Amino acid sequence: MKARERPVLIIGGGIIGLSAARALHRRGVPCTILDQEPIRDGASCGNAGLIVYGHPPLTRPGVSVQGLKWMFDRKSPLYIRPRLDGDLARWLLTFHRHCRKPHFEACLAVLAHLGWETARAFDEILEDAAIDCDWRPTGWLDVCLEAKNLDAAEHEIDHLAPHGYTAERLDGDALRSTDAAFGEAVAGAIRWNQSATMDPMAFMAGLRRSLVADGVTIREGTDAGVERLLVEHDRVVGVVLATGEVLHADRVVLAAGTWSGPLAATAGVDVPMQAARGYHRELTGLSNVPSVGGVFRETFIAFTPMFDRLRLAGTLEITDLGRPWTRSRLENLTRAARPYLEDLEAGEVTAEWAGYRPCTPDGMPMIGEIPWARGLVVATGHAMMGMTLGPITGRLVAEILCDGAPSIESPLLDAARFGRVG
Repeated sequence: MKARERPVLIIGGGIIGLSAARALHRRGVPCTILDQEPIRDGASCGNAGLIVYGHPPLTRPGVSVQGLKWMFDRKSPLYIRPRLDGDLARWLLTFHRHCRKPHFEACLAVLAHLGWETARAFDEILEDAAIDCDWRPTGWLDVCLEAKNLDAAEHEIDHLAPHGYTAERLDGDALRSTDAAFGEAVAGAIRWNQSATMDPMAFMAGLRRSLVADGVTIREGTDAGVERLLVEHDRVVGVVLATGEVLHADRVVLAAGTWSGPLAATAGVDVPMQAARGYHRELTGLSNVPSVGGVFRETFIAFTPMFDRLRLAGTLEITDLGRPWTRSRLENLTRAARPYLEDLEAGEVTAEWAGYRPCTPDGMPMIGEIPWARGLVVATGHAMMGMTLGPITGRLVAEILCDGAPSIESPLLDAARFGRVG
């Protein structure tokens, strides 16, 4: 088979992998998606369903110090399970070094730009693929119990206003007049006008159906798990599956989320990520469901209306892959939401989920081709921004493969910025 006739192999069937396949297919490039798990089980389906354009990086000033106070509390928004691990120690130190205002502002400028572009990409996908996912382009709410926290939330408008994003402050009465789901204890909210909510599982299922209908090959399950990248000299020329099967490719896109690091290492690429597990619970039978999704500021729990149910999601639990779920963190989702919502006790828990978000130590995604491993494009490390930035990341991957360079470039996104393994 001639090299130009070989399909591009995309490792990872999350939102980034599917978006890359769609963008490549539209440019006439054949591709095959490989995922070791059914697509419905991934973080792209289990996330909060908040599409927050202009989402700030994890590396907010002061977050690392606050994290030290939280890290040994199993109920805290950020829980780091103690373990002797040199990689974790290095990750935490690097993360701490990046929790500075200049880095935060530089990252936010890039993410704000990506936000506007991914908004256009979402509109295009939804129209083109006719996906029914309860898409609500009505913004999102930063809901506060305490007035002092509402003041602090209002100050955050200053960060995004220079990039074209707008928001308004609502006191408690004004919020309840538009949405009766919120209780009397709520002091108010900041309503961000740009952004949307949706059912991510419905979106992913619709996008998958569209790709299959267009002729994109999707292999998922244990026989599609990738064991290592196939490297010849300084070029990645395919993959070796866990079954021993060898697949050759003209290019390989590594979009495997948390599992990207070990695979990248087989081509000498350092992808220093930690797996931050998040949880969700879904409730049905509520008489009052918020019409707009958002985040409860004091508890960092996200809430999202999805068709006839409410999803509560959140927490960052940095732990070993494969450890059993921490039940207390699941239960805390409903416990922490009760002070905000009037009717939560009437709801029935009908679904629970836990999955991993890939977090880089500097808070930014890795998107680009690797100079010393030609033919390998890395697209990972999006942390909690994966669902939001998936469509624009897919477009950038297609531009790299087809045009030689992405239309949006920044050293903060450089996939090779952490260097070689070792």
